[in-house]
Amino acid sequence: MLDRTYRVLLALLFVCAATFAVAPPSHAQSALTAKRIALVIGNSGYQSITELTNPKNDATDIAAKLKTLKFEVLLATDANHAKMSALLDEFKAKVTREHVALVFYAGHGVTVNRESFILPIDTPDAIEVDDKGELRGDAANRAMISMASVLAPLESAKIGIVFLDACRNSATDVGLGMTVRMVSLGQPTRSVPVVRGTGSMEIKPSAYSAGVFRAYATQLNNVASDGAGRNSPFTKALLKHIDTKGIIIQELMIRVRKSVMQETQNMQIPWEEAALNESFAFVPDASTPTRVVPRQITGGGGGGGGGGATAAPRPAGGKAPSTVGTGF
Repeated sequence: MLDRTYRVLLALLFVCAATFAVAPPSHAQSALTAKRIALVIGNSGYQSITELTNPKNDATDIAAKLKTLKFEVLLATDANHAKMSALLDEFKAKVTREHVALVFYAGHGVTVNRESFILPIDTPDAIEVDDKGELRGDAANRAMISMASVLAPLESAKIGIVFLDACRNSATDVGLGMTVRMVSLGQPTRSVPVVRGTGSMEIKPSAYSAGVFRAYATQLNNVASDGAGRNSPFTKALLKHIDTKGIIIQELMIRVRKSVMQETQNMQIPWEEAALNESFAFVPDASTPTRVVPRQITGGGGGGGGGGATAAPRPAGGKAPSTVGTGF
């Protein structure tokens, strides 16, 4: 009788062990082992507006770094509208809920009537609006790439990550250093607000999305530096810290922020908005937490974050950023 009981227990243990061996990883663990894909764009050689020095270098270096971190990378530098649109379509076709999907953009960006766009190198210096001064969707989309279209593929990813190193100044800037104008054919004198950079980005939740982490090179209502060396201060700091073993992405941005603030004497403060449901580390180790994290906005911003907010430190004598401004 005891021998029979012993055999039954052994059989049960074997079945349990086999079940655990083939069971899929937990939701928290899966973020660490998910497929990785990145869309990386850096535009320097603008044809009708101010050229920039480092975005092309920044994109090239970030792409190389991400490849070492096991990302499939789609890269474009000095891309015109057709190239950016084609690459975005390719990225969208590849992203699934099995992916950690990342977008990095360096170059010019603008906000027009609270809608955000990134600029191909062939963006004209004048874009048509209607008689009421409203941006015409067809004219805008022929000239610029909306951030909504860039972020759309991330809605179906397991985790979406955005690094926006845009809204640059440069040594040759005069005034704003960028002269994109909105022209109304019906009322040529009508003024339409054009703001360098984008406002806070809205992220639409999806059934499979674990959220989107959005990092800006500087706080809203500020302009990011193009940098005196090969890279901008933001990209330089990101390259330095992104492969630090065992730090989750929120800790990564704390280190990036401190490095940029030190280099720019607190004039530039990287900003982020987070809506993650789980932790993510570019280089995990055994101690990397797999806990679920609450939705949060860290360092400022408005829509799309939700939950409590923790503000990044302000520049000396500066004001807290608003929800729509001149910096990414």
